[in-house]
Amino acid sequence: MSNPEHDRTGRTGQMKSSAALLAGLILLAFLLTQAARQTKPGPRLSRTDRLVSLIRAEDDRTTRLRDEVETLKEQLADLEVGAAGREDRLKKIRALIDGLAPYAGLGAVAGPGIRVELRDSTMRESPTGDPNDLVIHEEDLQAVVNALWAGGAEAVTINGERVTTLTAIRCVGNTLLLHGSVYSPPYKVAAIGSHGRLTAALNADDSVERLRIVAEKFKLGFAVTKAERVSAPAFRGITALRFAKLAG
Repeated sequence: MSNPEHDRTGRTGQMKSSAALLAGLILLAFLLTQAARQTKPGPRLSRTDRLVSLIRAEDDRTTRLRDEVETLKEQLADLEVGAAGREDRLKKIRALIDGLAPYAGLGAVAGPGIRVELRDSTMRESPTGDPNDLVIHEEDLQAVVNALWAGGAEAVTINGERVTTLTAIRCVGNTLLLHGSVYSPPYKVAAIGSHGRLTAALNADDSVERLRIVAEKFKLGFAVTKAERVSAPAFRGITALRFAKLAG
C-alpha cells in the first residue's frame, strides 16, 4: 500500500521540473528571435543596380568630354583660319621683299651695262709738286657712282663688291676702304642698266667732267666701256639704319 504523502511530493517535483523546462525553452526562443533580428542584413543595391549607376556616371563623363572636344575643335578651326590669313599676308610680303631685294642690293643680279676703270697716274711726279694729283681719290669714285645712280643703274659694284645707298666710300692713303675691306687701284666700277642712259649720265655730270679733265692733265686712268653682261652679287653687310630716321 502506497504512501499518500510520498506521492504528493513526487508529483509536485515533476510539475516544478516541467515548469522550469518550459520557461527555459521560452527564453531560448526569445533569444534566438532577437539574434535573428539583429543579424538580418540591411537594404543594399543589387549587382544590376550598381552596374546601371556606373554606366550613367560614365555616360555623363563621356558627354562632358565630347563637349570639351567640340570646343577645342572650334578653337583650332579659328586658329587655322587666322594662321591661313597670316600665311597669305606673309607670302605677299615675301614676294614683295623678293621683288625689291635686288634693288636694295640684297639679291644677286646680272645684265647689260657699262664698266668704268679708274687708275692712278703713270707719271712719277706731279707738275704741281703735289703727289695727291697722281692718285684716284674717294671723291672721284663717289662722282662716278652717283652719276651711275642718276643714270638709272639697277646695281653698282666696285671691284666686285656690291654698293648700296648706305655704302660709304672712303680712301685711306691710296687705298679704298669699302665695307670693311681694303682695295688697291685700279678701281673697277660696274653698273647694270641701259648703256645709253648710263653713258649720258656720266657725260652730263659736272664732277665726272672735272675728273676727266684732271685725268687728262695728270695721266690718270679713266676708261668707260660697254658691257654685254655685268654680274652683281648680293650685298654681304648690314643694311639697317643706325642713326637716320624719317623726317617729321
